[in-house]
Amino acid sequence: MLTFLRRSLVCLILASLSVFPDKVAYAAMADNTEAMPLPFRLAFMRGHVEAGMALYKLNEFTMAAPHLLHPVSETHMSERVGLKELGFDEATFVLISAALDAGKTAEELSPVLIQAETNLAMTAAKAGGSHHEIVQFLLKTITEEYTIAVSEGTITDIGEYQDAFGFYLVASDHAQHLSAAAGAWLVEDLEHLGSLWVNGPLPTDNPTSAKRISDKVNGIAKKLKAQLLVK
Repeated sequence: MLTFLRRSLVCLILASLSVFPDKVAYAAMADNTEAMPLPFRLAFMRGHVEAGMALYKLNEFTMAAPHLLHPVSETHMSERVGLKELGFDEATFVLISAALDAGKTAEELSPVLIQAETNLAMTAAKAGGSHHEIVQFLLKTITEEYTIAVSEGTITDIGEYQDAFGFYLVASDHAQHLSAAAGAWLVEDLEHLGSLWVNGPLPTDNPTSAKRISDKVNGIAKKLKAQLLVK
């Protein structure tokens, strides 16, 4: 995933600046997660967690595990730099890890799952950042991960497919924090984007094509940039 992330960040620089804001493209010059702006790192982490939460609630423990363990993985340690000071609670995710090992159902673990989501949301609020820019970052990341995940009408990487779904969920959350005038259309467009995962985060024999996802994402990004330009 770190190799992919480095590739993703480079792609952000090379992407058309006519769609994605200069500040977001500049942030992509970082070649590792620690160098990314903290709000982006947190959004990236939350995307993995949201994918895992969705799968866990469907009692898909095996598929949920790598996503839910992301926040406490040694491999992704650089993403956590600076988060503890904001109140990020690793202990909650250690509990989730133990629950996964014990095979506890989502119903049994519901209080801890809620605690984990609440803690990440609180940390995100303290981390700050522009909701518009974070959504732009997540949109670009969705396209990149989904393009890796789906090829010629087949899911070739289910983990990336699910990660992309998780990033859509986090983008939707950020859209909810915008004013009604600024965010209503974005919430609606993101809902339509989410419907393109025809079976949610679960595998499907008929996934939406990567081109259709990319076209939809680019359409949202262009509208979002146009909205920012008129401010």
